[in-house]
Amino acid sequence: MRILFTVVLAALTSAAAAQETPATPEPQPRKVVRPDIPGTFSIEYGFNRMTERPNMLNYGFWGSRSLNVYYQYDLRIAKTKFSIHPGIGFGFERFKLQDFQQPKSNGTTTSRRIAALVLDDQGNTRFADAVFVVYDGDSLNSINTSQSYSTKKSMMVANYFDIPLEIRFMTNPSNPNRSFRIALFGRAGFLFDSGNKIKYSDDGENRVMKNKQRFNLSPIRYSAGLKFGIGAFQLFGYYNFNPLWEAGRGPDQTEARSYTIGLSLAVF
Repeated sequence: MRILFTVVLAALTSAAAAQETPATPEPQPRKVVRPDIPGTFSIEYGFNRMTERPNMLNYGFWGSRSLNVYYQYDLRIAKTKFSIHPGIGFGFERFKLQDFQQPKSNGTTTSRRIAALVLDDQGNTRFADAVFVVYDGDSLNSINTSQSYSTKKSMMVANYFDIPLEIRFMTNPSNPNRSFRIALFGRAGFLFDSGNKIKYSDDGENRVMKNKQRFNLSPIRYSAGLKFGIGAFQLFGYYNFNPLWEAGRGPDQTEARSYTIGLSLAVF
């Protein structure tokens, strides 16, 4: 009887101790919290082309690019699969200027390796050899460009404040992340920064020269385009209806427009 009492007492004591010792909670996976912000932030990356090539200009594919950062507010049309998305944002455009044909006074042309933007006596924009823009133009006939220095890259820079508007159709509006979507896109852009950036080497030392001017680029752009994709990823194409330069003021009096093809990602 005493042995049975001892066993029961030990069992009760162990149970009480077990109840007093809190169990170690299992680690829970961290949850990714989406910012509670109405609308959508998107990042777009694309490649720029021109409808014409003034002075037979070549421009680099990878260096001629656009980066757009947009915020758009989502407005669904009743309970349909259509929605409207006005917004604001910034567009950063680059053209990598390469070789071109420079006109001469006798009607012929001279091949130049890398183009830079300059203004002539009438204030019109034209192309010039970047190495002569970096160094003293009065010594054009005495510079040996193959030895002491060389030009590496010339970029035309144009940055815009954009007002985009999108009309979108989605197959499953209740689950946008798994829905196929297609949209018509339009925007108006206002140029707020532009110039020419030249990278060159001087006796083995890499340097950069920035010439911040408008160079007669059109101060306002009007674009339209198409987007389509699934979930957060979309392909897009934009066409700018306005000339890249003001009428009669660009290189070779070009009326070239620009267009962009790329990928859009809805961040959140």
